[in-house]
Amino acid sequence: MLTEVSGNFVKIAFADAVEVPLLRGHPKRPAARFNRPGQDALYLSPDEASARVAIGEYVQEGDPPRVLLSYEVDACTLLDLRLPEAADIYELARQSWRPPFARGEAPPSWEAADLIRNLGHVGLIDPSRQQPGLWHITLLRWNEPGAPKVRQIGKPVPISIAPKPVTD
Repeated sequence: MLTEVSGNFVKIAFADAVEVPLLRGHPKRPAARFNRPGQDALYLSPDEASARVAIGEYVQEGDPPRVLLSYEVDACTLLDLRLPEAADIYELARQSWRPPFARGEAPPSWEAADLIRNLGHVGLIDPSRQQPGLWHITLLRWNEPGAPKVRQIGKPVPISIAPKPVTD
């Protein structure tokens, strides 16, 4: 159920908030698939194509400019939701998180993240639901004892992402 990862990963972020992804304990961290508002989670992808897929559904017309950030992640062992042994947790993780959140309910993916945290894992590998074969990592702990060291490398690279067209 575990896979070791290390190396360079990327994230697409707002140009005016390049320091926010690495902050821990940031009270204004927005809710997302694997974290409640203000809860630590660092979402990274192995390459730009995967990062574009990951952010695609969140891009809105009129958003501030975005940049591609690069990070070096030290070796760490993550719960791999791509593996059959993790199917029960993946079933919780794969469900859409935004509709329950909008209703004021805790999304099933938060339950999955809680299970992963309670098992003592520093994070997870999440297969892309948008494009099979792609994957992302989510670190639930980083830059603390017992967790991987993560550091930004290089400079932010301006990037353009068009919102997904609205379909009926």
